[in-house]
Amino acid sequence: MASPILALAFIPLLANWTSASRRGDTDTRDFAADLLNSVEPYGILVTVGDNDTFPLWYAQEVEGIRRDVIIANTSLLNTDWYTRQLIRRPVYEYDAAKGPAIYRGKQWTKPTGPPMNMTMAQADAIPLYAELRQPQAFRKGALSVTIPPRVVYRADYVVLRMILDAFPERPVYFSRTSGGYGRELGFGDYLMTQGLAQKLMPTLPVASRDTVNLPGEGWVDLATTHALWNDVFEAPESLIRKGDWIDRASVSIPYLYIMTGVVLSEGLTRTGRAAASDSVLDVTEQVAKATRLDNIFGPRPEPPPSIPMTGDSGRQVPVPILPP
Repeated sequence: MASPILALAFIPLLANWTSASRRGDTDTRDFAADLLNSVEPYGILVTVGDNDTFPLWYAQEVEGIRRDVIIANTSLLNTDWYTRQLIRRPVYEYDAAKGPAIYRGKQWTKPTGPPMNMTMAQADAIPLYAELRQPQAFRKGALSVTIPPRVVYRADYVVLRMILDAFPERPVYFSRTSGGYGRELGFGDYLMTQGLAQKLMPTLPVASRDTVNLPGEGWVDLATTHALWNDVFEAPESLIRKGDWIDRASVSIPYLYIMTGVVLSEGLTRTGRAAASDSVLDVTEQVAKATRLDNIFGPRPEPPPSIPMTGDSGRQVPVPILPP
């Protein structure tokens, strides 16, 4: 009897082998590299959960990708040990030869200390939470915002303290997987989308050919995002090649690329670069189809032939919203 029963146990294994296999999958690793490379050298990257943090740790610690970036996970910043870890963390040298071409030819000053000027005892003394009953002004150089009344958790305080102590010498970014966290802290007007992250700007952005303000997204650095999309990002190609996204619980990862492509395409269209916009949108639709998210795309209307390809003309697709 043992042999037939054992044989039955192998039926689910054989039947699910193709769909369950992860052989050759690099998309999660590629996502981690793309997110880290969206951050300028020696930057601080604020993340919020498992899916946008664990792949980054793997990329840094196993493959040595962008170890100069500090990952500040808000879930763990509510603990004392993680805050101590950030204070003790070595300052790793940025490897320009391995970094994206868009960061070459510039001087990046290596920080000399931790992202917070705090002792271990001071860090341990941060309360778990405090209620902010009145609006609170927050200023650092030309950056001036008002933090609305809210419960300020330990993680919020640490993020604000890093901005106060290290910014702008260390660039500060909020991963776009963090949703509206940066806006909740009051920094919305100073946030600029660059690839898969939003950079905190030291002054209010000013509109230009490569700096546009898009409804639902805010400020977008078109030049940097386009360069990242064309020359740096690895995951779109691996997602298209794979042709599926098995783990639906983490589908927000491919969705982030779709949203990025739509936002970039819209910005390029608005600034009269229709060919570049179409190219980005074509790749975006391939990613959406490969990951079974193509239902978010409606018909793509062609621009009226009598209107030149400038301003708001061209193919436009509503900017999708990340699922919860």
